[in-house]
This record gives sequence, C-alpha cells and structure tokens, in this order.
Amino acid sequence: MAIRYWLVVQPLDRARELVAAGCVQVPWGARSPLDQMRVSDGVILYSPRVTNPDGEPLRAAVASGRVVSEEPRQWGNAARSPWRHDVDWLPDARVSSIRPLRDMLELTRDDRFWGERLRPGWVEISARDFDILTDAVRRPSPDPSGFMLRTLRESGYPDVMPSGSRDDRPRLIR
Repeated sequence: MAIRYWLVVQPLDRARELVAAGCVQVPWGARSPLDQMRVSDGVILYSPRVTNPDGEPLRAAVASGRVVSEEPRQWGNAARSPWRHDVDWLPDARVSSIRPLRDMLELTRDDRFWGERLRPGWVEISARDFDILTDAVRRPSPDPSGFMLRTLRESGYPDVMPSGSRDDRPRLIR
C-alpha cells in the first residue's frame, strides 16, 4: 500500500502536548480519520491559533512525523477517551509560518480559501507538500565550530575557506 501524507489541525498548545506524548489525534478525537492512516504515513501538525477557541492567530506548521502504530487506540479516561495513533515526531521542530510557503504548496497555491478545506481538522496532502512542510519545521544544522574548522584547515582538508574571507569567519564551502 502506498504511503499517504496528512495535515492535522490542532492549536499550538494541543500540538505540543501531542508531540510530547508521541501521538497524533484529529480534533474531537474521532477514530474514522485515523483508520485511514497506516504505518509510515507522514503527518504534519498545523496550528491556525496558539490556543482554541479564541487564541492569537498563528497559521503555522509546527511538527512533522511518521505514523508508527498499526491501529489507532483510545487514550484517556471514561469521561474523555480520544483516538490516537503513535507517531515518531521530528525532534526539536520549529514553528514555521505558512505565509512564505503558500505559493509553493499545492494545498494553498491559487486558492484564497484554502483554510476552508481544513475545517474537518485533517486533510490528505501531497508528498511534495509534506516534504516542503517537513523542511520548514526542521531545525537547521549548526555551523561547524571554530575549533573544528581550524583542525580541518590544518589537516589540509580542501573544502575549508581560509580565515579572513567573506565576513572573517571560517566556513565550509557548500
């Protein structure tokens, strides 16, 4: 079966709780959308607001991960037991605004009212959109330390720029 990709809508506070718990839940804890998700499917958490229902607008992708459980399961207690799938989330994801990505994403391109499609709380997205959103929330790799660059330069590593070039900081050529 082919891998599918999902965008799930949750406010930022709830999205952070789900990432910390290692799971995904659609709004209202419904099972039927989760029955469509399979192991290795990609999931993006999108937060239109910081908190629900009247929190500050955010409109950002906040997490990316892969489903790791075979079947959804119920969490909670007798009063509230939403359905959830276990997800392996990308570590240390950053909040990334959708605004600069709108013209690149198939979900939002040429559609002023794309948010209307998110009203159910989940939508299937393309592999391309998943990759773009995953790159947007991924933390950038740190610059190499000065110690490491000096060590590489002294050992004759050819791709290290000499100190004093550009902004006087040694860097690897990419």
